[in-house]
Amino acid sequence: MIEILRKLFEANPEKSTIKLKDKCSDCGCETTLEITTTSGGFGLQGGVLFKSSTDKYIVKCPDCIEANPKIDEIKKTNSIGRKSEQE
Repeated sequence: MIEILRKLFEANPEKSTIKLKDKCSDCGCETTLEITTTSGGFGLQGGVLFKSSTDKYIVKCPDCIEANPKIDEIKKTNSIGRKSEQE
């Protein structure tokens, strides 16, 4: 996952934040993750991004991650960057 995020920022060096909009894998609500680079790697706000075993990603909103921090890979997964916006 770190390598994928690194490539997103390398492809857009002028961007300090990348927004990833998708639906929460648990409740289906629209979830916007704001991803920034930090001295230790990457910071995410607005939810959690998981890498699935199929090299796709799963997004969970803050409420669902608090209620159930585990992921269910049977649910729909997405290709990274499919709905990303760079700011």
